[in-house]
Amino acid sequence: MAMKTVLLVEDCEDDIRLVQSAFERYATAVRLETVRSGEAALDLLRCRQVDARPNLPVCILLDMCMANGNGIWLLRGLGDTPGLRDIPVVVMSETGDALGPARAFGSVVGAVEKPARQRAFKKLVDDLARLAGAMPQMVS
Repeated sequence: MAMKTVLLVEDCEDDIRLVQSAFERYATAVRLETVRSGEAALDLLRCRQVDARPNLPVCILLDMCMANGNGIWLLRGLGDTPGLRDIPVVVMSETGDALGPARAFGSVVGAVEKPARQRAFKKLVDDLARLAGAMPQMVS
């Protein structure tokens, strides 16, 4: 079985390292792939979509406020592209203001304000790992 991928769209090196560190314990089941802009993410996803065997991520972790544009642009691009619009997205932002508009997109399944407390961030990573199939689903 192919390893599942989570795509991190983030331009801040410190935040990239933090996410990579949090995902290390799932390294045998989930591959974290990083791009540094929404444009790079959309290009990557569209290229993979036309492959004979598409290798799309099981979910996207998206920073809403990046130097080269914002996450709304990527969310619109995903929504406008059949085959990409159903990829679940978890959005992150340093301000809660950027999270509100993102929630209007159907593909957004969660949001977290950065910097999240360590416990909240660990829960986010655990939820993403569950979504990616690296952990058993929790039954409430």
